[in-house]
Amino acid sequence: MREVLVSKLKGEEELAVPVIANNGSVLIHADTILKQEYIERMQDYGIDIVFVKDVEEVTYSVDESYAESKVILEKVLKRHIYKHNEELKKIGEEAEKIVDNVLSEPEVIGRLTEVRNISTDMYSHCINVCSLSTIMALKLKMSERQVRNVAMGAIMHDVGLQYISVPYINVEPAEMSPQELSEYKKHTVYGYSSMQEEEWLSDVSKEIILLHHERIDGEGYPFQQRGAKLKPEVKLVTLCDDFDSLISGIGNKKVKMYEAIEYIRDNVGRIYDSTISGKFLESIAVYPVGMEVVLNDGEVGMVVTQNKEITDRPVIKMLRHADGSEYKEEVIRDLMKCLTTFIVDTL
Repeated sequence: MREVLVSKLKGEEELAVPVIANNGSVLIHADTILKQEYIERMQDYGIDIVFVKDVEEVTYSVDESYAESKVILEKVLKRHIYKHNEELKKIGEEAEKIVDNVLSEPEVIGRLTEVRNISTDMYSHCINVCSLSTIMALKLKMSERQVRNVAMGAIMHDVGLQYISVPYINVEPAEMSPQELSEYKKHTVYGYSSMQEEEWLSDVSKEIILLHHERIDGEGYPFQQRGAKLKPEVKLVTLCDDFDSLISGIGNKKVKMYEAIEYIRDNVGRIYDSTISGKFLESIAVYPVGMEVVLNDGEVGMVVTQNKEITDRPVIKMLRHADGSEYKEEVIRDLMKCLTTFIVDTL
C-alpha cells in the first residue's frame, strides 16, 4: 500500500482503505477501482491524499471466486444426506480452486496477511479456514501435496456439524449442558465417518476432519491425542480453525480480532504447535487496514498501513478527538514513532 496525492491519480488504481468524508461517512469504499469521476468527486470534497494498493499487494480475503465456492459449499451441504456423498466431490473441486488461486500468486509467501473477512455462518467459516490454512501452509513451506491435503481437509473439516442439532453459533462450549457438549463434540466423528470411504479424499485430509479439535497437550477431542501423534497438517488447520471460530463465533463466543490473537499467543506450546503458531502470529496483522481503533488518550483513528516488525503498532489516520469532534486536517500517527500512544480497543 502507498500514499498518493489525489492530483497524481491516473485512474484504475485500487483503493487500499476507504475514503472518509469530513462528516465521517464513507465516500468511497476500500477495494474500489478508481475512475476519473471518483477522482473528481474526491477533489470536490477536498480530499488531498488516498492510500492505494501496490500491484503486488496480497491479503487474506474472500474474493469473488471464494464467494462462489461458499455458494456451492452451502448448496451441496444443505441437501446432503449422511453418507450419500455423490455431490461432495464438488466441494473438493472448490478447495482445488482455492489452492490454484493461491499458488498463482506466489508473492503471498512471506507477505503480511490481513484478515478482512469474518465468517457469518458455517459455510463461510469453512471457506475462510481453507483459504487461510492454504496460505499458511505455503508460508510454512509445506510441499504442494501437503498444501492440497490441508485445503481439502480444511474445507471439509466441519461437515459433521450438518449432523448435530445443538446450537453452536456464538456459544461458548462451557455454556453448553453436558448433553449438548457431548453431542457437539461428536461432529468430528460424524464428519470423518461420513467421508471415510471417499477415495478422492486423502487419509491426511480425513485426519484433519477427525482430529481438528485435538490439542498438543492431550486435552482435545475425540481421542485426547498429544502433539507427537498429530500431523503438521492437522495442527495447522486446528490453529486456523480456532482463530476463525473466535473472530466469527462459530463454536465459540465471538471476540475481537486482537483478543483472538492474544488467545493464540497465550496458548503457544500448550494448545498449539510452537513453530506453526509462531509463523501465524508473525503473519497476521493484529489491527487490519481499515479497522477503526481507540487509543489510550481516547482518540479514534483508522489503520492505514502496517509496521511489519511489530504488528500491534500500525500507522493510523486520526478521525476523532477524545471529545468526539472530528479532525479537520489530515493527521497520520505512526505508533512505532509515538511510543506513548497505544491501542486499547477496536470499533
